Amino acid sequence: MADTAALSGLGALSSAQASGKDSSSSKTQLFEDMEAFLYLLTQQLKYQDPLDPMDTSEYTNQLVQYAQVEQSIQTNSYLETVISQNVNSMSAQSVSYMDKVVQALSDYVPLQDGYAKFSYILSADASNCVVALRDSSGNFVKTFSGVEVSQGRHELTWDGTDNNGNKLEDGAYTLVVTATDASGASVEVQKTVYGKVTGVAYDGETVAIGMGAVAVDMNNILAIHQDSELTPPKSDNSETQTV
Repeated sequence: MADTAALSGLGALSSAQASGKDSSSSKTQLFEDMEAFLYLLTQQLKYQDPLDPMDTSEYTNQLVQYAQVEQSIQTNSYLETVISQNVNSMSAQSVSYMDKVVQALSDYVPLQDGYAKFSYILSADASNCVVALRDSSGNFVKTFSGVEVSQGRHELTWDGTDNNGNKLEDGAYTLVVTATDASGASVEVQKTVYGKVTGVAYDGETVAIGMGAVAVDMNNILAIHQDSELTPPKSDNSETQTV
């Protein structure tokens, strides 16, 4: 079974836009507290003993604190506006990704129309490297043999078959890459996947790009490619490698 949980970032994005509301409610609360403070202050001044007047230093400090808090709230409100404008711009830009082939950072490989492509980048030479795919149940359904172990970027394609040659359904599959050097120490690995954009979602704060059953943050999109980048080869090989 494909890992449909990988789609949660696109299919169940929260509609809450709390940051702007927080700033507004904070300002309202500040004004209410300030109004109450000024009322009490005027009453104290009104009924103070002329022969023993109040010490003004305390309420002067209080007024200064209120002014500082108000300034902080205004600064936060400005930053929220700037962030909102940037996200709105990203949302508009993301629409242009529809039906395009993109490359993105992700731990999930989108199997689309029975074909997938991904890459792994080794930070150093490895003596051993294992590349495999898991389904939604955590079962290893595909293990790639003879993978490259040298430092650098290596690409693999997958025809959607499991280790027994059975065709698997389209969806999201977890990409597992582990590598160790000659001393047995782990080698750092970065993973990227290719997919055709099938949807875009925006919750007011985050833009998510959907590639079939896989959703990624728009900030994790690395490149846009020609459709041919995700076209299955004419041969029936399930694995190809490119350094």
